[in-house]
Amino acid sequence: MLSRRALLKANFSSNQQPIRLPWVRDELEFVDTCSRCGDCISACSEKIISKGDGGFPELNFNRGECTFCTECVKSCSEDLFTSLDDNPWSLKALVTDECLSFKNVVCVICKEQCETEAISFIPKVGGFSPPILALEKCTGCGACVKPCPGQAIKLSYQYSENEQLQDVQIKENAS
Repeated sequence: MLSRRALLKANFSSNQQPIRLPWVRDELEFVDTCSRCGDCISACSEKIISKGDGGFPELNFNRGECTFCTECVKSCSEDLFTSLDDNPWSLKALVTDECLSFKNVVCVICKEQCETEAISFIPKVGGFSPPILALEKCTGCGACVKPCPGQAIKLSYQYSENEQLQDVQIKENAS
């Protein structure tokens, strides 16, 4: 589904929703209610929040990871967020075909960055070791994105558990 902004800009390839702040209730409500004041940008100690299209804040995991410190939420004067006791979002990591492991290069940087151990590699004799994602462990923090030398990790909202697991399964069976 294209956003209105992408349609008006004739940007038909941009079908990915921007990554908003953790604990945002709903994208449409966010766009309707956010004042674009920038307080959340200033509050982010990791400096991963920037002004995106229309001046709305969005996260850029190529700058670093979200530590879920809640400072962006606390700095916001608008009622845009769910309870901080809830999961911050449904973001999950996806490993694309650009992963060096799929090119028979030994690389486990993403695994080393993942505190929750959602990414693992099972060594195979005579073959490559593809990354295995345990989506139930993935917090969507983005710690694995920036250090990836192949820029192979993307974060995506998990709308359907089967859809995400299917993507991972296809990549695992690509050997």
